[in-house]
Amino acid sequence: MQITERSFEIETGDVFDIQNVTPQVEAAVEEIGAGDGLVYVSTPHTSAALSTNEYETKLLYDMIDFFEELAPPDAGYAHDVDHYERDEQPNAHAHILSAMIKRPVLLMLRDGELDLGTWEEVMFYELCGPRTRTVDVAVLR
Repeated sequence: MQITERSFEIETGDVFDIQNVTPQVEAAVEEIGAGDGLVYVSTPHTSAALSTNEYETKLLYDMIDFFEELAPPDAGYAHDVDHYERDEQPNAHAHILSAMIKRPVLLMLRDGELDLGTWEEVMFYELCGPRTRTVDVAVLR
């Protein structure tokens, strides 16, 4: 088995930000030049996540509203005490949400193309932004 890796960075714009990173993943796969195999997409950040889903504006708003309701950023989490003392952004809510969202993403690669469903996209979930984030793409063939 051969593993080839690429990485790219994205800029997120808010505490909660959901971005379609399918084009960047496809570009990494194309640069690698693989035909068939597996594509493993991950992020080295514990306050962010990846998943596949439909990238539709109203759905994104619904997701962010649900995230804010499920794990409000200012709910007084024990984890955040040290962050406040160091004048850092509290992020317990982000760790909680990240643990609930699929991460990483594993996809089939067929003839150099990601095997995604009709409405399926690779989505990056910023849960503690805005920040510069890294996404790693590994092709296993």
